[in-house]
Amino acid sequence: MGARDAPLPNAAGGLVWFGLPWGYRVSEASSGLTDSTQREGHGWWPYLGPYLAFMLAVEIAGRMPESSQGLMLFIKPLAPLLTILYHWRRGAYPELRGSSLSLSGAAQDVAVGLALTVLWVAPYLLFDNLRMGDPASPSLIPDMLRADTTNPFDPLMLGAEGVVVVLGARMFGYALVTPLFEELFIRSFVMRYSEVYPGKGDFRDVPLAHYTARSLIATTVIFTIGHVPWEWWVAVPWVVLTSLWFYHRKNLWALILVHAVTNAALLLLALYGGDLFSDGQGQPISLWFFV
Repeated sequence: MGARDAPLPNAAGGLVWFGLPWGYRVSEASSGLTDSTQREGHGWWPYLGPYLAFMLAVEIAGRMPESSQGLMLFIKPLAPLLTILYHWRRGAYPELRGSSLSLSGAAQDVAVGLALTVLWVAPYLLFDNLRMGDPASPSLIPDMLRADTTNPFDPLMLGAEGVVVVLGARMFGYALVTPLFEELFIRSFVMRYSEVYPGKGDFRDVPLAHYTARSLIATTVIFTIGHVPWEWWVAVPWVVLTSLWFYHRKNLWALILVHAVTNAALLLLALYGGDLFSDGQGQPISLWFFV
């Protein structure tokens, strides 16, 4: 068993089921923090805040007229980004401040992100009945679990002259901001908070990327339900595989890069891959529904 796989000492109070660590109890001795005044509050808001800001922006965008969707394309990523910058200036996110990526490590992360892009799109291209917009493929699968290809992202929402602006804004939000706030919330907060819930200590004392069955299950469930139902087919294996990669890399920047590469590749595939795939009637499949 390698050093990364070694369970924590029994003194940490973790439970072990079937040889796998299930929980993690933080003690004052193990955390090195014996004075509660050394930290301010529960520390949730730097992680919850950006995610909630994004959800609020999405909710507002859904209630705005169609003519304002171009503006909301900028507002939706700016809301979580500004929230992150606010907390950054207040000293939050030590897991990002104290780590970096080597060139070889980053290359591996990019390769993983590209491989997982294939995983994300393949089922919807191989199985026509997973797409609602394919009339040649009736399906017993509920519509909520089938991709709605009839209402994809529209790069022409600001007209032909605004395509570059729309694509730039979408790439900024989808490939840069979304990986940042989602990974902060899912891997740095949910993964660690699941280890101390309920009432076992401060999640900030749990080592980053510390594996337990509980953290893997919690991360998988929360990430999956944060996506639309038709994406669940691929969200589950994507988050499980990236969690395993995180347990190996133990670097949040690595997961942000993997996530960013996957999202950027999806957008580029939609932009340049429209003629690469055909449906059951031989018609090209537009890939804009992925973004």
